[in-house]
Amino acid sequence: MKRVSDRVSDSKRMPFAGEDAGIVSSLRFVAEIFVDLQDLRHTADYDNGTVWTLPDASDAVVKATEAFVAWDRIRNTDIAQEYLVSLLIRPRD
Repeated sequence: MKRVSDRVSDSKRMPFAGEDAGIVSSLRFVAEIFVDLQDLRHTADYDNGTVWTLPDASDAVVKATEAFVAWDRIRNTDIAQEYLVSLLIRPRD
């Protein structure tokens, strides 16, 4: 999932030529936040030396909320649906 989201958020690897720029921007935002939050979750799960503060936790909640708002705007678009499918299907490189 992280690999797919990294690829989607990279405009050179996934240019989305001919797609609505606003939709692409929102999809890239959702993918970037997904990666950021997954990294934070891994830190929380496996790095017992990290001290979490209330602002750290609040920032993560705000990011997640913003991603859900962006996703709600684009969720029925073709590229958003393709993103969902790509999260489930392993690429055959």
